[in-house]
Amino acid sequence: MTTMLDFYREHAVAPVKQDITDLTAHFQRRAFLYRQLGLWPKSIEGKRVLEVGPGTGENARYTLSLKPKTYVLVEPNDKARESLKATLCGGSVEIVSDTVEAFTSAEGFDVVLCEGLLGLAGRDARGLLDALGEKVKLGGVLVITCIDPISQCADVLRRALAQRYIKKWASLQENVEILKPIFAPHLATLKGMTRSVEDWIVDNILNPASIGPTFSIPDALTHVEGRFEVLGCSPRFLVDWRWYKEGQPGNAWAIESYWNQCHNLHDYRTVTPRRSETQNRGLNEDLMRQCRDTRVRVKALEAGWDVDPFGELDPAWFGRGQQYLSLERVN
Repeated sequence: MTTMLDFYREHAVAPVKQDITDLTAHFQRRAFLYRQLGLWPKSIEGKRVLEVGPGTGENARYTLSLKPKTYVLVEPNDKARESLKATLCGGSVEIVSDTVEAFTSAEGFDVVLCEGLLGLAGRDARGLLDALGEKVKLGGVLVITCIDPISQCADVLRRALAQRYIKKWASLQENVEILKPIFAPHLATLKGMTRSVEDWIVDNILNPASIGPTFSIPDALTHVEGRFEVLGCSPRFLVDWRWYKEGQPGNAWAIESYWNQCHNLHDYRTVTPRRSETQNRGLNEDLMRQCRDTRVRVKALEAGWDVDPFGELDPAWFGRGQQYLSLERVN
């Protein structure tokens, strides 16, 4: 099974760079995200912070601006680490080349950040989540991202579209150039897009790990039950109507809320009322089953199987991609 890291190392790429020419706007976006996750500047200032998989470091610039006492960046991809050092030139950070599983620290961290890695890790996601969780102090916060077949369905169908055009014998860059005029108009419909078309194609269309096993919010919350509890999420769609005097420990409420709301991950342009869990995860033609089946068919298509053709794709349809979760360590 190909992992994200395997693919990046094989092709010497780090296709996650963001356009932060307007640094003020970039910092505003990051501040908005942190607020949704229940983090505010004083949550970072003077604290020990660990970031796993910071990529080329654009997001780390904002975190560094909040003045953590200690800021450790764990990035095993050599290409990303080169950019990371340039992006944070002069910043008071420690950059480590280990994987998170190999990284050790004598002291735990107040905040551990891991974006864009867990949802499609392409490896033992539960083991990776355990390794992240071990680095968090009791009472500290872990931030992760999750992906499921519903939220990624639109991009999976774009992979099917790409199969009409890519050349199996061509290099990675040659296929990027083939696909660029096809997908550039799609990405132009996203007003908040900060990655280049080329990087998006490499990471979402040509990277085999991007159609590997997903790791969803229920997957994550079930695995950390008893150790972590939900603090926040982005988008902020988890709804908790419990009276605080009767609230019980655990994440069952969040998992239930996910299943009532996850249909809104399918298309970022729409928000519709909550549905029953059966409609989103039933035994018959539910949404999750349909999206999983689509994923299986596209994966078979990429492997060379004769698969029934897919219909036309709305260029402006994108799912909500990855979702962020912040979790407080309680045990």
